[in-house]
Amino acid sequence: MKQTARKGVVLGDFSPVNKAQIHMIEFARHYVDAGQLTIIVDEHAQDTIPVSKRVAWLNELFPDVTVKRIASATWHKSDPADYSASLVKGLRRIVPKTNGHIFCLEERGKLLAGVLGAAYIPVDPTLIGFTATEAEIRKNPLKHWEALPPCVRPYYVRRVCVFGPESTGKSTLARQLAERFGTVAVPEYAKTYIEAKGKDIDAGDMLKIARGQCASEDAMAREAKNGVLFCDSDLVTSIIWSGRLVGTVPDWLRKEADKRHYDLYLLTHYDVPWVDDVHRYIPKESPAFFDRCVLELESRQRNFAQIKGGWDERLEMAVAAVKAMLAD
Repeated sequence: MKQTARKGVVLGDFSPVNKAQIHMIEFARHYVDAGQLTIIVDEHAQDTIPVSKRVAWLNELFPDVTVKRIASATWHKSDPADYSASLVKGLRRIVPKTNGHIFCLEERGKLLAGVLGAAYIPVDPTLIGFTATEAEIRKNPLKHWEALPPCVRPYYVRRVCVFGPESTGKSTLARQLAERFGTVAVPEYAKTYIEAKGKDIDAGDMLKIARGQCASEDAMAREAKNGVLFCDSDLVTSIIWSGRLVGTVPDWLRKEADKRHYDLYLLTHYDVPWVDDVHRYIPKESPAFFDRCVLELESRQRNFAQIKGGWDERLEMAVAAVKAMLAD
């Protein structure tokens, strides 16, 4: 008699996806027959992380595994041994009546397996060094940063934008801060673009620069360490420059600038000597540019700190502002 295929269900909230859960899924993939694993995301309206985000993370990490959602009508996640009737009902449609297996890091997995007549398969991620629970990671993701896979880190990373007129030490400050906080800095994409194309910029170029800045930041956010990412400029910078150099600001640029969030802006003052460079344009307009920066930040109600004085003083002032932000 032919034996039915070993099918399995991995169950979790995945709020957020973490390395312990990744180990569980990899274990389950190797335990059941090929192509017979389904990942179930238990969702509820009170979940802090949108279910679409959690599903996207799982789809990226496991593109060859089916990911499904089951909505729980009642909140039950404060107790790792509790589960909702709607979760049971949804699982009945997925877990086979014979040779079905349930993998779950919480006690409810074992209880659900008993209700559904499936085999509960224990997984111990502490064997490979993961001891924090999902609730502990969710409560303090910065403390458990190494437990988060790269695709999840951008959701939690605190973003600091170094912002201001030309030749005020933004690039140097961003690199210094990244080194001080043990993380990475996103360079200003405008410099890369202008060095490659030249200083004659039109509206189309401004859009390419803006998209390049976003792409650089979003890519580097996955490499961030210790929960913080430093960005040399942003799309508000692109808005100011587009108006100054082109005379117009594309609608996409305005909308995208308003959507992107930074936890802190470090506004660099112009009280330092001007140094010319290939991507600099207006050596005599730094005071007016600085005032425009203040106006843009205040009108958007962005959190910012002014950075001024000598180079060493600027660095220490910036470090203090970042520490205060991280401690908040």
